[in-house]
Amino acid sequence: MRRTHRFFIKSNLRYHVDADAWFLFNIAASQTPVQRLFNERLSNNQGLDFREDKAPDGVTRFHALSAPAGPLEVMYEVEVERDELDCSVVPPATEATLVSLPSVAARFLYPSRYCESDKLVRFANMEFGQFAPGHERVMGICNWIFNHIVYLPGTTDSSTSAFDCATLRAGVCRDFAHLGIAFCRALGIPARYASGYAFLLQPPDYHAFFEVWLEGAWWYYDATRLAPQHGFIRVGSGHDAADTSVATMSATAQFVSMEISVEARSMDRVEYAEGPVTFFPQAPAK
Repeated sequence: MRRTHRFFIKSNLRYHVDADAWFLFNIAASQTPVQRLFNERLSNNQGLDFREDKAPDGVTRFHALSAPAGPLEVMYEVEVERDELDCSVVPPATEATLVSLPSVAARFLYPSRYCESDKLVRFANMEFGQFAPGHERVMGICNWIFNHIVYLPGTTDSSTSAFDCATLRAGVCRDFAHLGIAFCRALGIPARYASGYAFLLQPPDYHAFFEVWLEGAWWYYDATRLAPQHGFIRVGSGHDAADTSVATMSATAQFVSMEISVEARSMDRVEYAEGPVTFFPQAPAK
């Protein structure tokens, strides 16, 4: 019998619009075989229509909106049922060779705006080259980040990259994810950025983690260890944070405030990750 957990998510974003503005939101939870959505509602205080588009992965959803001058509030609500993490499943102990990688994974080997893996090749090989391939190596990366990077809000901003984080030795979940991705790519392991909601994350916020391609599937990893692994609700994925920005908007709009809540409607137990969070994000892999 399949064990599941059910969560209720609310997200309110508020903006002040000076003149006609456009927005592109990435706040809607993904619908996958292991994460199912019910009673989803996306609305705004002006009664404007959203246009939904999907990313090439067919899972990540974006919602576009044009708004006139005035206050704008965007409200998102959804009930999510997700399969329980099977802790008996251990990620693979092998890494795919370059020639065997499908295009869906191979494109996540390239350096990107926030994940300059080409600048970290020597460092990554010196620190993690001795680990066994696959899960053990990625665990080594996550443990290094957890032990050497201080989680410290306010030390980085939207321009901070993985290389910057490695130099500053401080950052937030976005920076932890970027650094993990950059190290993986530097070692020839496809990795991509993932965004979502997280139960018991304090303070409530959008959470960033990363996904690694091992043996034909994407696996979640989170070096921050800030929330229980059973409470991750995936929103989207991409090369880095630029692909999954919560909101992209024109210069005529300014962010005002945000409120997020993730409530457990049914959850038998809460387990915090003592190591990297790992489980199948979706099936089949996309």
